[in-house]
Amino acid sequence: MRWVVELVFASALLGLVFALFNYTSPLSMSVQVGERGRFSELALFAMRLASSPDFLFRLQTDWGSALLTANAEAGLIDPLARVSVVRPVGGVCPVVPSPRFSISVASVMPNGTAVCIAVYA
Repeated sequence: MRWVVELVFASALLGLVFALFNYTSPLSMSVQVGERGRFSELALFAMRLASSPDFLFRLQTDWGSALLTANAEAGLIDPLARVSVVRPVGGVCPVVPSPRFSISVASVMPNGTAVCIAVYA
């Protein structure tokens, strides 16, 4: 139960950092004006997936169905957005190559298996 509290706290803290970044950073070439809102939404979506006991349980029981549902939800935020779930390599979440942006969030399934949830577009 302690890991759930820690995960929720870490997700909330990361969400705050992304929200502050979205509103205080100057415009850059990598994240253009129209995409700043979508980047923030997709980052929060990744954290919501990583901290959702329901998603993690569905991922544990039916990996394919959970990914289909997550991809459908990501598509509502950005038509090109996709969700990928992989195992960490050497304790680190691998970077998903994407043309615009990607975010990987580490989480732990109910059976104790570590996973990396990547949302990219």
